[in-house]
Amino acid sequence: MLDILIKNGEVIDGTSSKSFKADIGVKNNKIVVIKSNIELEAHKVIDASGYIVSPGFIDIHGNSEWTLSSNNKGESKIRQGVTTEVQGHCGFSAAPVIDSNRENLFSYLTNTALLTDEEKERWNWRSQSEFIKEEIGKKGIPFNIAPMVGHGTIKIGVMGFEKREPTKKELEKMIELLKVELEDGLFGMSSGLQYEPGYYSSKREINALAKVLKEYDRVYTTHMRNEGRDVFESINESIEVSKNTGVSLLITHLKLSHQPHWGQANKALDLIDQARNQGLNVDFDIYPYDAYGSGLIDLMPPWVKEEGTVKMANLLKDKNIQKKVIEDMRMQHDDWDNPFIGLSWDDIKIALLTSEKNKQYEGKTITEIAEKMSISPYQAVINLLIEEKGGIKAIYFAMDEDDIETFMKHPRAMLSSDGRAVAPYGFLGQGSVHPRYYGTFPRILGRYVREKKVISLEEAIKKITSLPATKMKIDKRGELKEGYYADIVIFDTDNIIDLATFDEPHQYPIGVEYVIVNGKIVVEKSEHSGILPGEVLSRK
Repeated sequence: MLDILIKNGEVIDGTSSKSFKADIGVKNNKIVVIKSNIELEAHKVIDASGYIVSPGFIDIHGNSEWTLSSNNKGESKIRQGVTTEVQGHCGFSAAPVIDSNRENLFSYLTNTALLTDEEKERWNWRSQSEFIKEEIGKKGIPFNIAPMVGHGTIKIGVMGFEKREPTKKELEKMIELLKVELEDGLFGMSSGLQYEPGYYSSKREINALAKVLKEYDRVYTTHMRNEGRDVFESINESIEVSKNTGVSLLITHLKLSHQPHWGQANKALDLIDQARNQGLNVDFDIYPYDAYGSGLIDLMPPWVKEEGTVKMANLLKDKNIQKKVIEDMRMQHDDWDNPFIGLSWDDIKIALLTSEKNKQYEGKTITEIAEKMSISPYQAVINLLIEEKGGIKAIYFAMDEDDIETFMKHPRAMLSSDGRAVAPYGFLGQGSVHPRYYGTFPRILGRYVREKKVISLEEAIKKITSLPATKMKIDKRGELKEGYYADIVIFDTDNIIDLATFDEPHQYPIGVEYVIVNGKIVVEKSEHSGILPGEVLSRK
């Protein structure tokens, strides 16, 4: 007897092949039969008439490791159809934690995780693998996790915020820490070269670590050194790592966030195509929004944040430092791509703050906040960074829709959220978060496939299933195929759409009817079942 029998659905198998009518039988955690008119008995029969049946979506750039410990239902992700999430991006990971640089790590993580004093007290994970398995996996998870380790976290552990080349001994220690993670089955390493201390990393350091990734056949993902003015130079820098080491490279959340570069998406794609034509394994992912999320700290010149966010917040209390910072914020610099150049204060919105005093500013633009404070926008930014100790999430409206569509059409483009699992209630319902946390995949299928017809439904499904599975070498997932794991989404192609907006982000999408993970139904008739069948995956 089957556990689940899916009847009468329109099957899209993840390979970009045309859809076909078929039934799917699930036993234990695997797909055991796909054919027309299966007549076997089943404990659960799902009538998928009028719906699309596809592989579960693989979010190749997700960040839910920072929220699943608070709420392990993973609602904003699983309700989109995400059955596997690749985690540990942009150089940030929770571990390894090295005692000598523990405080530096907390300062570094302020840019991505808002840790309470209680969390800091027990934050002592010796490896990222241990953190994922013990802190998250053991509590139960709704979707699968394919974890990576962050280069920035490794570097912080060995060197703190030292602005220099690692010594031979330090580089050996970094390699040793990376090998421990890879031996434990992690899928790769990410870098965040825009952020301190990754910003200080040389080609020698990155190449040495990339060679280890190549040796273990793992992926190097990079948040490039620059995604604005110098983006093309940064693409070339990233490709050079693959050329020098042979490592499989993923340029993550590719974008053109410098207005003079709008309309030049094909120039970026040409660089990637040239690399692939040379035999290099170079790919990229994007998310379907014209605004990116990052820290408000991005507006600070590098010299004031060299020693981390906490030290920066203290420095900013000095009026002379403030004056110099404001001067730098007003100017373009040869050695710093100031992200404010080309934007207005109306283009930057505060997403998340920690103090009760400042909660009133969540969802407000810098213009609106400055008016309420009766000070200049520059001073408002500085005051907030001081009071919040540098830990402020912000949204920057800096990209062009046409470029997003051009990137999306490319055959190697993978589509991701760069978001974390949240919910419209409790602690995770706070703040004016980026709507991609809730809406990425329904937005792709509703807005860009059904409404704008940028790409076909079959091609879109491939970009969120088999392409990321192949890139990350996630075994037996990403396709509907006999013998593969039963990660399956059933959705209404006529109605699927995101509802989350920048003004009202905490809204689940519509149109995702069923989500099955490892043969268990997590979402049934658009509602979370409470079942947590996800697994921490391994490359071992």
